[in-house]
Amino acid sequence: MRHLECFLVVGEERHFGRAAERLGMEQPPLSQRIRRLEKELEADLFDRSGGRVRLTPAGHVLMREAPDLLKRHRRMRELVRRAAEADPADPPRPWTEIY
Repeated sequence: MRHLECFLVVGEERHFGRAAERLGMEQPPLSQRIRRLEKELEADLFDRSGGRVRLTPAGHVLMREAPDLLKRHRRMRELVRRAAEADPADPPRPWTEIY
């Protein structure tokens, strides 16, 4: 999920250096994360030609989808954390308030 967070910041900034600064990391590791994400998705997300960073069509799709994916991931982590802390003698059921 960290790759998606990084992608969103680069997509917002349209600049790897500013995005790295905003994320509190160096630019080379940020570029590597984006490359790994592109490899995983089998799509270029940014057009880096001409000294500018622009979203590709695939990048535009991910910019629309990533915020919801991150929100759902955070919700899943919270639900799992709460379930892990629940009383083992009374496990959560789909109809309880945890869901």
